Amino acid sequence: MSWKQVSPTRYERSFDSLERFYHTVADAGAPLNKEHYLISCTAQLQSPLPPADAVQQAWKALRLQHPQLAAEAEAEAEAGSGQRFVYQVPTSVADLDAWATATFHVVADQTADELYERLPPSPRFHLYYLPRTSALVFRTPHWRIDGIGLLHLQSAFFQLLADGAAPVLDGSEASRLCPALDSAVAASLSPPAADGDASTAAKAELQPILSALKTEGILSLPTLPNILPTTSKRLMISLSPESTAHILAACSARNITVTAAAHAALALAALPYSKPPSPNQHQQQQQTYIGFNAFDLRKYLPPPWNSPAAAVSPYHVGLPFSIPLPSPASTSTSTSPFTYLSQTFTTFYRRNLTHPFPRNIFTFLPEFIAQATQLLASPQPDPLQAPAHPGLSSLGRVNEILPAVVRGKAREVRLREWWIAMEVIDRSAWMHVWTWEGRLVLAGCWNGAFYEEGFVRGLLEAWRGCLEFLCEMGLWVNFADG
Repeated sequence: MSWKQVSPTRYERSFDSLERFYHTVADAGAPLNKEHYLISCTAQLQSPLPPADAVQQAWKALRLQHPQLAAEAEAEAEAGSGQRFVYQVPTSVADLDAWATATFHVVADQTADELYERLPPSPRFHLYYLPRTSALVFRTPHWRIDGIGLLHLQSAFFQLLADGAAPVLDGSEASRLCPALDSAVAASLSPPAADGDASTAAKAELQPILSALKTEGILSLPTLPNILPTTSKRLMISLSPESTAHILAACSARNITVTAAAHAALALAALPYSKPPSPNQHQQQQQTYIGFNAFDLRKYLPPPWNSPAAAVSPYHVGLPFSIPLPSPASTSTSTSPFTYLSQTFTTFYRRNLTHPFPRNIFTFLPEFIAQATQLLASPQPDPLQAPAHPGLSSLGRVNEILPAVVRGKAREVRLREWWIAMEVIDRSAWMHVWTWEGRLVLAGCWNGAFYEEGFVRGLLEAWRGCLEFLCEMGLWVNFADG
């Protein structure tokens, strides 16, 4: 699945397993003119704002620095064989201008939130400039990129904007097209397992969720009795620098990752809201928290794909977890629920994916993604009982990749705020966590057909309260001591 030059100006490669997964998910929403996981990411600028022509020039220069930005998705020649990327080398300024005209938009009368809620899906990567509200909105299907890659792409864009860099048409950009994840892994890390071994390993990796699905006690949020999705919504809250500093210090002192602490707090915050597994049971029964969490794979890949050069590709994998939760009325034990969950999630997030124990994920990655796709695509017998658990995705310390101040040869670009959200068309509530300028940010996105805003706001506030209470008040030590 490497890129092949099929004419002097045309390159092609088939979608890899993860791109196929996200494209399959996107296709499921097409009849409703919606797209699950469609990414909207906004950077709020400070004055003075750059002129629109300078922003468009940087966008064109970015396309040549990261050419996969402009690759188109087409059906494979053989029917039923999926999708392929096609990259057409621009041979003239007119070619580059035509692409920019189709993908760069100056919007005078809408906000970033209105674009997030109202724009229809598009297979292209678009950039919207909103001078009235000082915002730039990056909007893209998830099968093109992931959150960490988007941060690297934005960092490159704002540096080009600050430098006033002009696009250079020299035909060299095809050498910077990102290889398929499957081929990058297969070529550099481990020999793939035999088909039977890969299938067995993939089933073993999925087993925690497969086993949990056979039980009734799965953490699930109560949803509104609607079947069809409507509009995606988002909320976010920022913790104070003081609270953030206390939380970071507490995590460091306990050798627990911030993402693990946030995930543990989210699980405990959601637990009181969870609906009973069945009408004949009550909430005091122990429940199990299941889900998939993304691992960035770039650090495992060979140069240059372990660097910002790999921005425009979804180089990650979602691995399953299944963790028993305490019942809301459970009595105290020698280890607090929060300490137990945060330590469990820390072990999960620190897993070395190349290590043979429990499994080297790279020896069976395509088969694992194929089985996960099949599992997640299984129809629900009762749509009103479909899974409604809170998922979490961490963007980490955003400013380590995307500085808030970018200085260049032409101007200084200052970013006041940054946020990311996804279109959601199922019953899940997707949460994000990141730090921006010394503040921990907790964010949620959901579909308005399934949750009221007040419910999600309450969940976010409970999430924040759990983190601040347990970390700022120093109760970790007390809980750990019993």
